[in-house]
Amino acid sequence: MKIRIHHFFDIIRDFGSNKNITPHPYLHSYHKVAQEIRENANTELTIVVESDEVCKNCIHLKNSNCDDTISHRNDFSGKEKFNNYLDKRIVEICGIKTSIKYSPKTLCDFANKYIKNIEYIYKGNDKKHTQFRKDNVLKGLKYYSQKHDFKISVRN
Repeated sequence: MKIRIHHFFDIIRDFGSNKNITPHPYLHSYHKVAQEIRENANTELTIVVESDEVCKNCIHLKNSNCDDTISHRNDFSGKEKFNNYLDKRIVEICGIKTSIKYSPKTLCDFANKYIKNIEYIYKGNDKKHTQFRKDNVLKGLKYYSQKHDFKISVRN
């Protein structure tokens, strides 16, 4: 399954916040991807910087491009350009390769670098929102590693 790395960490964040992940009005497949990751820590994931399995069926996906907008930043108005920017930062900081397959369990191994650099990754976003994200990613990693019985040590 192809997935954007920020979508993976969004899913882990949502596990940490105990969010009820249900179908969205945009009709994308986030809930289905989250369920697959929740249930299978060994499913094969390929990291991409483009539309992914989450984007599948979304009303904003046009010719493999997202036409949605964002309003929480002054430097970006298009969601796709912002998401590409985030994904490239995360891939670079964490040393993730876009050409090989990872399991969710293996992607959790990159969480230390993600957490350590989260303020840099999301620079320009509201600092309280970034801290909330960080706290819930940490909780999500704890939940996920306990659920699938593997050790992960993430330093805050």
